Formats: sequence, structure tokens, C-alpha cells
Amino acid sequence: MEAWVLLWACRVGLWFAPFPRVLRGTRFCAERLRSRRSIDAGQVVEAVRRALPLTLRASCLTQALAGWIMLTRHGAESRIRIGVASPGQQGFKAHAWLESGGRVILGDVDDMEAPGGLESFHVIWTLPPEDGAAI
Repeated sequence: MEAWVLLWACRVGLWFAPFPRVLRGTRFCAERLRSRRSIDAGQVVEAVRRALPLTLRASCLTQALAGWIMLTRHGAESRIRIGVASPGQQGFKAHAWLESGGRVILGDVDDMEAPGGLESFHVIWTLPPEDGAAI
């Protein structure tokens, strides 16, 4: 249920609000609405994947934001990355993914038509920022 609510909240936010406002809401939910229950990355991935068929157009960014909120709320470390691929014959491509424990847990490009997988994307943004800068 938590994954479904967060996917919808992130999806609606991305539809109707400027990205900085979505980020403020994301950080508020993740950092201020803490849960005492522990959760691991596998449980988050499973919950998000189960909720996807019930969420209209849950993009890679929507999934990464919802997963990050869940993991952060429950005290687990994770990082969202947004990257862009060099324009080529297929045009501009951007992608978001979620990492935890040093591996990609949501947003892997197995199903994408990007040659070279995630390595073909140049990371332009992370949450939380790697340099400690404010968002």
C-alpha cells in the first residue's frame, strides 16, 4: 500500500508541480515522516513492482522517487541518479534509477533500447547530492 500511495503522489506531483517543489515534498516525506520499521531494498523493489500495474504512467523517475522515499523513511541508504545519453541516431534520452548497497535496484535498463546500458548515461544529478550541496 505504501508503494502505491507514493507512486501516485510522485506521479501526480511530477504532472502538476515544478520539479523543485516535487523535490521538497519528496525530502519532507522521506526525512520527516520516519518509520521505525526496517525495510530492505528487495522489499522496496517488490512493493514498487507490485504497485506499478495500478499506477498510470509510472516513469523511471516516479519509481526512483517513490523507492527513495520508502528506503529513506525506513532508515536505509539509497541514491537517485538522473543521467542523459549522448544524442545519437535515436535522439535525446534521459533516465532515472535508484541505487542501494552499491547496485541498481530500480530503473535498470535491461528493457530499454540503450546500447551500453546505464554506462551510456552521463549522470547529471543525484539525490542526495554527492558533494553535500543543498538541493
